[in-house]
Amino acid sequence: MLNKRFSERLNKELDNIGAPESSVERIEVLSKLVKIPKFKAEALLNGATSPDEKLLDALAQEFEVSADWLVGKSDSSH
Repeated sequence: MLNKRFSERLNKELDNIGAPESSVERIEVLSKLVKIPKFKAEALLNGATSPDEKLLDALAQEFEVSADWLVGKSDSSH
């Protein structure tokens, strides 16, 4: 459940920064944004995995949202 919510919120934040809708392009954008391999970016975007604490913090900082909101532990994004 948390993976799905994380995936939805991560995709929403990518929408907010104008990332392309194509999954291949979104994977590329996320991979470059937080310097992770494309296979990991794909797994995160598809909800197949959750980020570790270091990556979660990097994503939260990049998107200017709370880490708890990203993983679905909070309803407040800030």
